Amino acid sequence: MPSEETRRVLKVFGVAVTNLEDAIDRKAPLEEIMKWDREVAERTREMLALVDHIRSRRIA
Repeated sequence: MPSEETRRVLKVFGVAVTNLEDAIDRKAPLEEIMKWDREVAERTREMLALVDHIRSRRIA
């Protein structure tokens, strides 16, 4: 069963990606698009760290 941390990371990643896609689709100002692009990058790093942590547990 996913932990609350896993649920949180997936939720905020999904929100960031959705907001970036929405900003691009509505041709928002570049500043807004780049804000969401940075947010997606940060959330991607967070998700990869979570996956690494989960994967490390399978070996232990």
